[in-house]
Amino acid sequence: MDFGFCPELDSLLRSRKTVGETGRVFEGLAALSTLNNLAILRTLMLERKPQSTLEIGLSFGGSALLIAATHRDLHRIPAAQHVAIDPYQKTVWDNAGIESLRRARLDQYVDVRSQFSSIALALLLDQHRTFDLIYVDGSHLFEDVFVDAYFGFRLLSENGIALFDDCANAHVAKALSFVRANWAGWIEEVDLSVYRPDGVSWRYRVARHVGRVQLRAFRRVAAEPRPWNSPLNRF
Repeated sequence: MDFGFCPELDSLLRSRKTVGETGRVFEGLAALSTLNNLAILRTLMLERKPQSTLEIGLSFGGSALLIAATHRDLHRIPAAQHVAIDPYQKTVWDNAGIESLRRARLDQYVDVRSQFSSIALALLLDQHRTFDLIYVDGSHLFEDVFVDAYFGFRLLSENGIALFDDCANAHVAKALSFVRANWAGWIEEVDLSVYRPDGVSWRYRVARHVGRVQLRAFRRVAAEPRPWNSPLNRF
């Protein structure tokens, strides 16, 4: 995919280099979302046209740049319609993601929250916020991914989609195994192959067969979570 629609993102992806607010230089950018993830996010947004979006894990701002630029390209007036949660944006990433958004003049589209997701998501739920698309790429510990899923699916609008990165990671895979086994009545998995820039390649088929797909998505298909007395299915 051509990322020329956002020159700042295109430069970030090509150079694999960025600068934080104090002048600290980051190179390599291992925490940056992959080209495949970004391409899928772009295609999903253009097709589904979400009004409000949320991501967990801002780091260098790759996915935030893409999401904000797509809101712009959908002719939205900047109104902080994208929430980005990252407790380490200043301390670890030297506000590099925020600086990228400012350079791209997309910062007005983004509401950056510095709390841990367990706190920020609960506050958003208490405020009765809803989101049409959520991208989860924060902590990969099981307990954190589970909490992100617990609150994230409750924050989704009906028919909204939540995407989880690094699903081959054992912690992430275990949390999503719980979702499939126990939340089937109101959450269903979405086949992302139709959104992949390279189509359904043989590599993707093999990876999916052995459970090594990195990006997975789920849609909220019912208004209410499961009943309080539902059985716990093994996962």
